[in-house]
Amino acid sequence: MKLIVISESKYFSGEEDVIHKLFEAGLEILHVRKPKQSTEEMKAFLEKIHSKYYSRIVIHSHHELASKFGLRGIHISDKHRKERLLDTWFRTKILKLKIPELLVSASFHDIGTLLKSKAKYNYVFLSPIFDSISKLGYKNRFNEKSLLSAIEKSQYGIIAMGGIDEQHIQKVKDMGFSGCAVFGAIWMSEDPVGKFKAIQKICKEVSLVS
Repeated sequence: MKLIVISESKYFSGEEDVIHKLFEAGLEILHVRKPKQSTEEMKAFLEKIHSKYYSRIVIHSHHELASKFGLRGIHISDKHRKERLLDTWFRTKILKLKIPELLVSASFHDIGTLLKSKAKYNYVFLSPIFDSISKLGYKNRFNEKSLLSAIEKSQYGIIAMGGIDEQHIQKVKDMGFSGCAVFGAIWMSEDPVGKFKAIQKICKEVSLVS
């Protein structure tokens, strides 16, 4: 859980091959975030992934597919929490009855909302911790003091997200985050698998992952 990769938001040719290589390199959790895909498109995408890796996949949408494919978990977005609260709560309850070991994670972008949350999540993303690599102008919005306080007070394991690259891993560890989620560093690289291995190596060196 300590080093998470978030998928590209749009499908690209050969993406499943890259994902297979990431898993072969030791990726423990892949978050599949493709907000514009229909249920059928998401289903078709998952069918391209080898079933032996389904237990390492968390999906951000079309949560009902978690049961169909035996996935690791579901992710609750801001939209799920704010606009579809009751529907999301009900669907999550049903999925948890079907798959008791299902992981449930969520995204937060401000500390106040994070600390007020009473929902049961296995871990949460907080972003942006550093200036985004993939989104121009998406800047770090937290000071270190407030982050340290949030990490100490939160009931959740907090995963740092936003601008994570090799040079930030030690900082993530020192601040007490439970792990990091990488996106732009991987998918904007000419060698996504090589980039993952480089980040993974530093995570192991600082004991962020085993």
